[in-house]
Amino acid sequence: MMMLYNRMTRSPGAKVLVGAALAVLTLMPGNLGAQQDESIDKPVTITSDTMEVEEGGKVFIFKGDVVAKEDFTLCSDELVLYYDENNEVREIVATGDVRLIKDDKTALSDKAVYDRIKRTFVLTGNARVRQCSDTVTGEKITVFLDTERSIVEGKEGGRVKAVVMPEKDCQESLNSEEDLCRGSGQGL
Repeated sequence: MMMLYNRMTRSPGAKVLVGAALAVLTLMPGNLGAQQDESIDKPVTITSDTMEVEEGGKVFIFKGDVVAKEDFTLCSDELVLYYDENNEVREIVATGDVRLIKDDKTALSDKAVYDRIKRTFVLTGNARVRQCSDTVTGEKITVFLDTERSIVEGKEGGRVKAVVMPEKDCQESLNSEEDLCRGSGQGL
């Protein structure tokens, strides 16, 4: 059974905080045990134009100008949030014009899969990451958030590309993370 929250059409650019109170309460993780990273105890805050709930509240589908925040900002056209049997957020899948911003790094791809327990992102489809003035591109980029490590892979038989600039341009952005999500910031 599918419940649809907010099927109203909004004017372009208007944001709808769909079920804000429900989303904040529902998306808060519970007690996950001492062995897991403390950052997983942070809430995930998501805004979008619409939100659907499926499979008895185990799958949340956000559509339209989606912005998700944890200790990073993830933006996309659509975002699906999956819960495990303990009602903990286990995975987030973002598709369509995906932008990931964390500290001085920005990543773009067609799709991003976030494993919340392992704290890894797998970016696929035109994946590229920029840090300061350096960029790397590949078909698949795996980002390990807690170790600041990445693995870049090319298409089958393909190659990856890195551009490392001799002088680093790491000036702080004057744009907010949400502005960067909407494409008004510097491109990669």
